[in-house]
Amino acid sequence: MDKKQIRKQYKTKRDEVSGLAAKECSMRLSFHILRWRLYQKAGRIYFYYPLGNEISLIQVITDALANGKRLAFPKVNGDQMRFYEINSLGQLSEGCFHVMEPRIGQGEFPKPADWEDALCFVPGVAFDKTGARLGYGKGYYDRYFAKKSGCRLAGCAYQCQVADALMADSWDIRMDYLITENGIVQTSK
Repeated sequence: MDKKQIRKQYKTKRDEVSGLAAKECSMRLSFHILRWRLYQKAGRIYFYYPLGNEISLIQVITDALANGKRLAFPKVNGDQMRFYEINSLGQLSEGCFHVMEPRIGQGEFPKPADWEDALCFVPGVAFDKTGARLGYGKGYYDRYFAKKSGCRLAGCAYQCQVADALMADSWDIRMDYLITENGIVQTSK
């Protein structure tokens, strides 16, 4: 199968997770993150806001805000993605691809986050245990994190989105960790 077919297969698996199961899995995944030493020590974190049936980190985001951690979320402009620091979820609004993004303009001026040594939670369609990630096909995360060698990348997904092995191209950025409702695994990146 090519990447397009694999992407379709894993999107279907993800979308078949029922609402109640998705909520339970998100809570279990969040529990693992909240107990994770790397998260507890992190002062700066790149997050994503869940879209559709993606695994949700809202519980972790809420904890990070309450504990004074610095948070940044992605915003897409054309073929580029940048992260912007926010202080509350109220600074997000629907943007490109219906994803919640930092609001820029209209009196809101989030600071660009260009952190080199942050923890980053990364969404995806599928992952494997070697750290390979299959995203949505636009390459935003690959291009952004190709320039951030000091960041620790943690792919977040349901266990049903973890493949035995994925095809990866030379430009595909690999994850350092894989987090599912079953726990956190350091990849063999």
